[in-house]
Amino acid sequence: MSNKKINLLFVSIVFPPKNDSEGLQVAKYFKYLARDKSLNIDVVTSTDNTLFMPIDENLREYDKGYRQIIKIPFFENKYINYIFRKWNKDSLNYPDSKFRFYKKWKKVLNQLEYKPDIIYSRSFPISSTIMAYKLQKKLTIPWVLHLSDPWTINPIHTLGIAKEWNENMESKCFDKAMILTFTSQLTMKLYAEKYPQHKEKMIVSLNVFDLDDKPKRTYRKEKKLKVVYTGGLVGDRSAQYFIEAVQQFKRENPEMFKDFEFIFAGALDRKNKAVFHNCESIVRHLGILTYKESLALQMEADILLVIDTPFSNSDEAMFFPSKLLDYMIMQRRIIALTNENSVTWDIVNDKLGNCIEYKDVIGTIKVLKDAWFAWCKNDIKYFEYKDLDMTFSARKNTEDLVNLFKKVLSEK
Repeated sequence: MSNKKINLLFVSIVFPPKNDSEGLQVAKYFKYLARDKSLNIDVVTSTDNTLFMPIDENLREYDKGYRQIIKIPFFENKYINYIFRKWNKDSLNYPDSKFRFYKKWKKVLNQLEYKPDIIYSRSFPISSTIMAYKLQKKLTIPWVLHLSDPWTINPIHTLGIAKEWNENMESKCFDKAMILTFTSQLTMKLYAEKYPQHKEKMIVSLNVFDLDDKPKRTYRKEKKLKVVYTGGLVGDRSAQYFIEAVQQFKRENPEMFKDFEFIFAGALDRKNKAVFHNCESIVRHLGILTYKESLALQMEADILLVIDTPFSNSDEAMFFPSKLLDYMIMQRRIIALTNENSVTWDIVNDKLGNCIEYKDVIGTIKVLKDAWFAWCKNDIKYFEYKDLDMTFSARKNTEDLVNLFKKVLSEK
C-alpha cells in the first residue's frame, strides 16, 4: 500500500471500559493500535450495559484513539436467559447469549462514516466473529479473525444440538477470513488438523502484558507470606483442590501455616461460592476487584496462584490463561494448578515457578513448605525473577499485528 492511512474496522463486543479477561486483552492491544500513526480506527462494539460485562471506570483511559465508535444496543436479560436454558440447555448456543448483537449488522453499515480497508475481529464472545462475518460479506474487504478461545473444538463449552449450526458457521467464517489467529500453538495445531485447507493462513497472536503495568517497586518480604489468586472461578475451574491441600498443610504444619496468608479475588459462580463457604479461617475471598485493584493486590504477593480448568486429556488443555500475563509483569513466583503438558505448564514450570497437577495434595504441600523455608531464609531470588519474556509484550505484538494488516492489504 501507499503512505495512505489504513482504515481499520475493529469489531469486538468486549471493549473498554468492560472488564473481563478478554476485555483486558482488547484494551492492551487497542492502546497500541490507537497510537499507530498508520491507522484510522473505527470500532464496533456493544453498549456499556452489556450483561455480565461489568464496567471498570479505570479502563476508560483505553476508550480513546478511535475515529468513530458504534455501540450497538441489544436486549438480553439474565432471567430470560435462565428460562431459555431450563427449556432447552442448548438454546443459547447459536452461538451464545449475545446473538442479538450480530443480527444488527445492517445498523452498523448504516452508521459507518468511512469505508474500511480491513476488518479485525476479536472473540470471545463468538457473536463478535459473526458480526464481522456479516460485515465482510457486504463490504468484501480482507478480514483478520482472532479467536481468544477455541470455538467448536472448545472442550469446556459443549454445544449440544447447536453443534451442527456452529460447525457450519465456523466453516463459513474461516472460508471468508484471510487470516486466522489463535492464542496458542496447540489451538492452532488442532484447528490446522480440522481445516487443513486453511493451514497456511493460521498464525499465533499471543495474549500480552503491558510494560506500563510493571510495578515501580521491587519485591520485599513482609510480615506474612502471601499467596494471591485474582480471577474468576467458574464451573470446573475451582479452588477446591488447592483449599483441601491448604487444610491438610494447616493440620500437619500449624506453625508454618501461621506465617501464610491465602487471598482470593474475582467472580464466583454458585458452585465455587460453596467451596469457599466455612473456609474463612483458611483463605480469604475479597470479591470482585477493578483491574487496578487486582494489580495492587498482585504486587503485594509473594506467590501468585494460577488455577486452570482441569481436563481428563492433556491435549485439550489448549487455553492460554490471560491471567498469566498480569502475573508475569509482577515478576513474582507463580504456582499453577494445571494439566501436565498444558500451555500453562509449558510457560511456567521450572521457568516462572512450579506447576502441580490439580489433585496432587502432596505436591502442593511440598511447594508451600519450600516457599516457607525460602521466606524464612529471606531468599529474595526464590520469590522474584528479573527477566521478562518480551515475546509477550503488548507493544511488540501490536506492531506485528499492524505489519500483518499491511501485508494482507499489499497482497489482496
